[in-house]
Amino acid sequence: MKKAATNTNRYILLPALSFSSDAKTNPKVKSFLETLDENKNKATLKLSSRTTRVAKSSSIALKVVDSIQEDGPKLVELNDDELADFRFSYPGLRIIPERFYRRALFLREEIKQAIRKSLVQVTSQLTVTDEAGSGLAGIYVVAFTDFENRAGASGTTNKSGKLTLKLDKASIQRIYVYPDHTYWGYFKKNFTLAASLSIKLPKIDPAYKDVLRYFYDTAKLKKIKATLRVAVIDTGVGPHKDLVLAGGANVIQGEDPADYGDNGEGHGTHVAGIIGADGAIKGVAAGVKLYSYRVFPVGKDASNFDIMKAIDQAVKDKCDLINMSLGEEGLDEGIISSIKNAYAAGTVCFAANGNEDRSPVSFPASYSLTVAVSAMGRKETFPANTVQTGIVHAPYGKDKANFIADFSNVGPETDLTAPGVGIISTYPNDRYAIMDGTSMACPAAVGAAARILSDHPAILKMKRNQERADEMQKVLSARIQSMGFGTNFEGKGMLSVQP
Repeated sequence: MKKAATNTNRYILLPALSFSSDAKTNPKVKSFLETLDENKNKATLKLSSRTTRVAKSSSIALKVVDSIQEDGPKLVELNDDELADFRFSYPGLRIIPERFYRRALFLREEIKQAIRKSLVQVTSQLTVTDEAGSGLAGIYVVAFTDFENRAGASGTTNKSGKLTLKLDKASIQRIYVYPDHTYWGYFKKNFTLAASLSIKLPKIDPAYKDVLRYFYDTAKLKKIKATLRVAVIDTGVGPHKDLVLAGGANVIQGEDPADYGDNGEGHGTHVAGIIGADGAIKGVAAGVKLYSYRVFPVGKDASNFDIMKAIDQAVKDKCDLINMSLGEEGLDEGIISSIKNAYAAGTVCFAANGNEDRSPVSFPASYSLTVAVSAMGRKETFPANTVQTGIVHAPYGKDKANFIADFSNVGPETDLTAPGVGIISTYPNDRYAIMDGTSMACPAAVGAAARILSDHPAILKMKRNQERADEMQKVLSARIQSMGFGTNFEGKGMLSVQP
């Protein structure tokens, strides 16, 4: 009879009470983790197990995939059938499953129910052009005849900017046009689709006053003077002429550590530009020292171990603030340990609330030592008929032109709100793009925090410990203005900066 197949999964090993082990507290745990570190290039380690009922010890197969510190976190592969045996054989260790995190970017609408061929009654030739009439290739279009059930048709324009839409009826409830960069998108509700339709997309003007520049007039803000360091844990950053990186690392296992440029998706570059761009586009904290830590492989989510590794490296690089525009449901003991370790080293982490349409605040934003940021917008800070017109939603603030974005997660864990609707920022290869999300709001808050803290050099010169992080938070607390949305939506409010 064949033995049933077993599963091997990845787990993070951590000391029971800390990020790294202490020879005085638990020398055996320290020695064990150091042994794993020394053997991390071996295919498999055979570890002794003394938990069997028979006198003879059995062995547990374990592979060390990656390590953060010699006596600290390890990413290992372990057979699920041996997990309980390992736990009892090696007490003093936390065993945390590897899990994965998404970018906190507002996702494009997608078709969930495509129109069957037998139901097609209307065919329309759609053409997407620039304002001069030239066709735009590679533009994603989605048209809904039943928005509630996400039924309709979608596709990407060809090299001439054309796309054929085949639908069950001509009555369109919503149509969205999504360029990756260079142009604003398009949105329209409740119209009858003709046999042909031409849509012109306005080109992005870097000088346009979007909601970020409405609240933070970056063109008038002076470069910050302090050598303040900000970490961007994301898809990587650049290249872009408006961005200068002071350093960073690619922490993805198996990739080149020196390759911390953008993986091509543009998310990290956009985030970094909001914080510290200095060119045609200016970030809220132009002059800041930017560090890029790539944790997202191309087209994939980020491992919690890689996020932990990035936080650890940012602390080693003496970053003062960390931006994490990423999230997932539930708590994660491994990342909590990393955030606590960073806070104990005088570094404050900011995280995006998430974009699941008013769902509870995602993790790590929901963790109490993290500054959680929701996304807000303002009417008339984006052109008419753009995608952003479909994001306007109550509640409105003291100024009724201000609103909390319909996608933004909210809840009592929210600490701040910041601009996150229709944000113009940098995109790889010297381009510019419009993005929406708490992914954009988080770096807006980080940039404002960096600018405020740059006026307090005495705090930045403090010993890098918890007291330093505490003092940084106290300074920021005194510069927050309520926008009138209510604490579930905005926390204490929005950080205020001076020209």
